[in-house]
Amino acid sequence: MKHLQILALVCLAGSPAFAITDLPMDTPTTVGGVELVCTGIGDKADDPRWKSYPLKLILAGKAGQYVSDADVTVTSGGKTVSEIHCGGPWILFKLSPGRYHFAGTMEGTTAATDAVVSASKKSLAVLRFPVTE
Repeated sequence: MKHLQILALVCLAGSPAFAITDLPMDTPTTVGGVELVCTGIGDKADDPRWKSYPLKLILAGKAGQYVSDADVTVTSGGKTVSEIHCGGPWILFKLSPGRYHFAGTMEGTTAATDAVVSASKKSLAVLRFPVTE
């Protein structure tokens, strides 16, 4: 029986390190070693703290309107950086400089985009979902 418990622990240790993290609104959170924040609604969208985030990911519909409640997976170099759920239209990231891929799912629809994060300037990426809200 003790061997089965050890085997179970070994199997768990080898399981994927990421599960979808439901981000609280307007609260900086660290997921997978990356600080990020889900925001973009009301006066909290103008919080001066957000200026320190080098990447803004906007969740948008077909006509460019803001949408929300999406699951987003961030990868770089084929490795998952984080998997998150945001209830707002913006996700701000403090990612290291490099190239990133963002894949999102919302109401059964998917979207994907790439972005390059620079050490010297702000980046903007848009996940455009084919919805008509």
